[in-house]
Amino acid sequence: MVRGDRFSDENGVRLNKLGITDPQQLALAETDSSLLRLQRLNVQGGIPGGRYDHAHLKEVHQKLFEGVYQWAGETRADREFQGHKPTYVTGFKETMTYAPYQEIESRLNAIGEHLGKENNLKGLSKEKFAERAAYYLDQYNHTHAFRDGNGRTLQATFVQLGKEAGYQVDFARIDPATLNRARDLAMVRPHAPQEAEKNLQALKAMFEQVISPAPGLEAERLRDPSQARPLAALSPQMKAMDARRELEVTGYRVMDIVANMPGAGNYEKGVAVGKGVEATNLNPAAVQTHLAQFKQAAETVVKHPALQGPDARQDQLDAKRLRAAAEQVSEIAMDRGTAVGEQRSPGAVPLTREEAQTAFKVAAAQIALGLRERNQVLAATRLQAVVAHVERNPYLGGLNRENVGKALDLAAQMPGISGSTELTKLKGAVEVLEKVHRGVEQDARTAPSAKRGSGELER
Repeated sequence: MVRGDRFSDENGVRLNKLGITDPQQLALAETDSSLLRLQRLNVQGGIPGGRYDHAHLKEVHQKLFEGVYQWAGETRADREFQGHKPTYVTGFKETMTYAPYQEIESRLNAIGEHLGKENNLKGLSKEKFAERAAYYLDQYNHTHAFRDGNGRTLQATFVQLGKEAGYQVDFARIDPATLNRARDLAMVRPHAPQEAEKNLQALKAMFEQVISPAPGLEAERLRDPSQARPLAALSPQMKAMDARRELEVTGYRVMDIVANMPGAGNYEKGVAVGKGVEATNLNPAAVQTHLAQFKQAAETVVKHPALQGPDARQDQLDAKRLRAAAEQVSEIAMDRGTAVGEQRSPGAVPLTREEAQTAFKVAAAQIALGLRERNQVLAATRLQAVVAHVERNPYLGGLNRENVGKALDLAAQMPGISGSTELTKLKGAVEVLEKVHRGVEQDARTAPSAKRGSGELER
């Protein structure tokens, strides 16, 4: 149990409408309520007109859990929960990380859009439907939109997807352990990208057990090959998401390998790799700071005399995969920066508040790293605290603006940071965010006070 995560009380029990404080009683109440609602939703055919995007999955979650939780329908982003989970599905301890909560909405929309390009899997044979359903379930599972209830939300989602493609999907045909194992194997990706289909074999086999052609002429029409669409190329966003996943799974494995190598300082080096992976997961631009570190860790594993031979094949493979993934994430990050640079000159003031908010988060994170490396820990910590504030509220004023100003002054005096593109972008973003703040303050003096929504928690 996680205490104080804003979905839970001080004892780690999920906040609930029923006033239950015992976790076992709450689990029973949640199961009884959600399974009845799941059956009802499946009979109704799911969400009318659903597009399998952010709004769709939120509505599914709300309908399943609103009988128990006041936060039904809220994603991890609504209460700023990240989280990760261990698994031993490969025989070794693996770390399953999920999409950054800040990206949940954009990722679900990207997945739903890509699914739509495949006509929501209409016109496919049973085998092909199982194959593509496995791919999308893995994508949704890695995004892991909700604090709890992801499994039942996805079951309802794929029952609807199957029905609309001419198939019956009945997860009761398998035991939950089979589904959980298949999902975990897909998450940790033991096979390299060149053999990506092997990571989804267990999920595909699971779907082949739970799907069957639905009866009736309408179901036959939905399965007709004329309904199928060619497999769409991945969008730039989907490619970037996939590259970061590859870096995460291999990065954490290399972290463990290096940390457990004999020799002074290897444990610390391994921990540093893990921190770099986490930083890049939350902010892909951070890969530029950690790229050399990732490559060095991979090289250490590849050349280590104790990690040669068939017994170390997986370690060698993971190290090479990490190096390739880090380079790919770096290229994507640089391409994105080039695309932005083609539209505006470096350091140009962002035109909108949203652009300023994004530019501030990326640039401030880089400047904070630079300050920390130069032993300006306090200034870096304060700047990172402002980053967290700006993620929630795209305004700068008061103490936050003062702390940013101090960080800017320090950075301007330091070789390697002064005159950098990141510092210029940060200054431009600050100009927009502080102007917005002054305007909001002025409006607030004349506007009626807003009431806090009944379901919102005090922060």
